[in-house]
Amino acid sequence: MGAEYLIIDKSILPEYFELVLKAKSLVEDENKSVSFACKETGISRSTFYKYKDKIFKTSQTYGKKIILTMKLSDAAGVLSNIMQDIYAYGGNIITINSTQPINSVAFITIVIDVSNLIIDTQQLIKEFKTISHVKSANIVAVE
Repeated sequence: MGAEYLIIDKSILPEYFELVLKAKSLVEDENKSVSFACKETGISRSTFYKYKDKIFKTSQTYGKKIILTMKLSDAAGVLSNIMQDIYAYGGNIITINSTQPINSVAFITIVIDVSNLIIDTQQLIKEFKTISHVKSANIVAVE
């Protein structure tokens, strides 16, 4: 079965989970290197990489929206294929931001309403990675 989520009071979790969130913030929000973020928070790089895609901050509407970042080769139809997959699995695109391709690579950020998704978000990411010319796909935030 796909990923399952629990909402847990952070007071019962090991301290390093919160440190991973702090390190993610340094990397994603402040453009610091992973090495710097790990040194700053006092966690190992292996701890960071083990949990970075599994730990998210929550809000009251947790699980209704996700923000994805994707790295794509500059090829015709790639974004169209991604959008078709999102709609085919019950997702609804809220926003798409795209960079100008540089060295034949473009980066996109997509906010998706996943409240009606018929597969879990991890399966959706795996589907994206099977699309030709998709170099990477990652969830960076869950609301």
